[in-house]
Amino acid sequence: MGDFQRCNDPETAADRDPAPRSFPRGTITLTGGPLQAALDRSVATVLAHDPDRLLAPYRREAGLPAVAEAYGDWESRGLDGHIGGHYLSALAHLYAATGREDIRARLRRMLDGFQECQDAVGTGYLGGTPRGVALGEELRAGTIEAEPFALNGRWVPMYNLHKVLNGLIDAYEVAVQPDALAMAERWAAWWLDISGHLTDARLETILIAEFGGMNDAFFRLAALTADPDLAARLHAEGRRWSHRLLLDPLLHHEDRLDGLHANTQVPKVVGYARSGDEDLVDAARSFWDHVVHERTVSIGGHGVREHFHPKDDFRAIVLDPLGPESCNTFNMLAITDLFRATSPDLELVEFAERAIYNHALTVQHPGHGGFVYFSPLRPAHYRVYSSHGESMWCCVGSGLEGHGRYDRFLFSRDGDSPRVEIYEPATLDWDGIRLDVRADLTASWRVEIDVTAGESHRRIVRLRIPEWSDGATVTVAGLAIEAGPGEHALDREWEGTTRIVLDLRPRLALEGLPDGSPWASLRYGPFVLAHRDGAEALEGAIATGEGAPHIALGPKRRMIETPALVGDELDIEVRGTTATLAAWRLDGDAPARVSLALEPYRGIHDERCTVYFPVGADAAAVRAMLADLDEAELEDASVVDVVAPGEQQSEMDHGYASHASRIAWINARSWRMAEDWFSYVLKPRVAGPHLLRVRTLAGLPAGGDDAVVRIAGAVASPVRTEERDLPLYGDVLESVYEVDAPLDGLEVRFEAGPGGATAGVVAVALMTRE
Repeated sequence: MGDFQRCNDPETAADRDPAPRSFPRGTITLTGGPLQAALDRSVATVLAHDPDRLLAPYRREAGLPAVAEAYGDWESRGLDGHIGGHYLSALAHLYAATGREDIRARLRRMLDGFQECQDAVGTGYLGGTPRGVALGEELRAGTIEAEPFALNGRWVPMYNLHKVLNGLIDAYEVAVQPDALAMAERWAAWWLDISGHLTDARLETILIAEFGGMNDAFFRLAALTADPDLAARLHAEGRRWSHRLLLDPLLHHEDRLDGLHANTQVPKVVGYARSGDEDLVDAARSFWDHVVHERTVSIGGHGVREHFHPKDDFRAIVLDPLGPESCNTFNMLAITDLFRATSPDLELVEFAERAIYNHALTVQHPGHGGFVYFSPLRPAHYRVYSSHGESMWCCVGSGLEGHGRYDRFLFSRDGDSPRVEIYEPATLDWDGIRLDVRADLTASWRVEIDVTAGESHRRIVRLRIPEWSDGATVTVAGLAIEAGPGEHALDREWEGTTRIVLDLRPRLALEGLPDGSPWASLRYGPFVLAHRDGAEALEGAIATGEGAPHIALGPKRRMIETPALVGDELDIEVRGTTATLAAWRLDGDAPARVSLALEPYRGIHDERCTVYFPVGADAAAVRAMLADLDEAELEDASVVDVVAPGEQQSEMDHGYASHASRIAWINARSWRMAEDWFSYVLKPRVAGPHLLRVRTLAGLPAGGDDAVVRIAGAVASPVRTEERDLPLYGDVLESVYEVDAPLDGLEVRFEAGPGGATAGVVAVALMTRE
């Protein structure tokens, strides 16, 4: 494969400092504020989980007797064991951040349990993936059936296995547990023996299925192992796992992300950024630039329904209840952190600050500590939080890990010169100098920094003056200096303790969507502002019960009810970090002026809220736009359950099963077909007569015109069929079936007919008869 196989000498890569702008672990300590609170809640959350239950899938796959029942939800529905890997990473980071002996004890319990399972298998394999041992042998033999969310009939097994490998690496690198490295090396040797039987083309087929950051894990392990031969093989394997589908366009700085599952791609790019290889690092920066500049919304997240929507059409952001996914933002922060380790670019800090304050921190409940999957940006909608022990989503795993790592974003260095980047209560104690930062930007725009030098010496201390501030007044030892946005360097002789006082001057910004559509949010200083819209009808706000749904089930409010910003002037009064905004209600006979209280979005929980407001110079035009959006949604008012083919969570939540099936895309929207069959199970809210609406592409795929639809096992005929032109999909056939839906669900199965293919299915919806 030519240039793709060439890589840097691993010894050379290992010799250079991979993080010349970062500080050694243990030199930064949080001393209060929201980052410390998130860390404390994370400690409580990991201690609320039972290691024996998390180890249960691993023991089952290793043939060991059960000592505890496995957790339910995703941990028993095919992604068995993925939380165990996340949990190990979380324990490693929390132990490094706190030094708590009870966290170390949990870490040792997990490592000892993993060791027992790995020893029992005997090949180096370790995982909770159903039939994982057999999977390795299937792949070695060249048996590969891959689609984006399944490999050889298993739910993203390599994604799952990445979590345990990454956990072992974290346990060694972050928490300094030597046996974790030995286990990771044994796991890698198991895989390399399989990989050695696979051509590049066969491995590329495996990579069709989501695999997390497996390339990143190989690059990390290559840099850690003391065996130079293993390091070289692991680095080469990391490049083989770098997936040409995503990598090739990025090497040419092209954005071909429309329609792709977002968090399948972001972890791959973490690996590109970590590799140290110039071409991969350049591809990673291209990805970061495309996503941050063209696809990211004001809170720092991106995507809808887990996918990259068309970057020239952000309607889905304000319409769909399934807004930016938490995993995506945590992984974008990981990429950003890797770039910050070698680059002084303040744009990296600006994104990190935005994403931490306005998304990452918001997806952990301040009371019970539950985690959020999707953050809806639909006006007057609400978030759903996980319940410990019941919800086992990917975003629970990311949440367990992510809140123990914020300290690394607060400071950087240029040689022996420290830079304060994000103003939170924290201490940096390093190289004979100590910086104590005291700040609470929600209460005051004044920051105090005490610089203490062990011995008198000259040193440059640098301060970031944020781009959201109209400069600042910097007072050092009583002398005031005006500083503009950017980096402000204080080059002086430091002796004893010197106080720096930083008075920031935050700006109010009206931030539109990246596509220029008529919607905007308000940001004051670093904080995105939002309006509370009440706590009525928050159905399922805490995910519990069967399936622990991670989607808000309560009603959506009409778009016409959203207050609008009309005219050329913004009428707003700011007090601290809150504000009063004058807007217009357009759902009456005439526009009505309303006063809206705004506050930082990150503080709103257990309530509906609005972040994005419609904007326009003319009230009539804005009203017409909102009315059109409501009209388009009316036909789905009677939908009680719906499957979006090709979207991972939608399909897995509906019992997706198949043989010889695959996903395709049209205008960035996914659809599914099969040469054999695929099926879903849809559930009513109340058992009884319903309608089933199936939308299929007209004329696609070839050979699908004589396909069969089975409902509850019987071949079904529609009561009506019509051809429609749907946005993004084009010509579709809409067929409606009369069904009797039992409470435990109705199976809908699509089978290939004599033509050799099923229809191309774009949506399946269960509806009431009204």
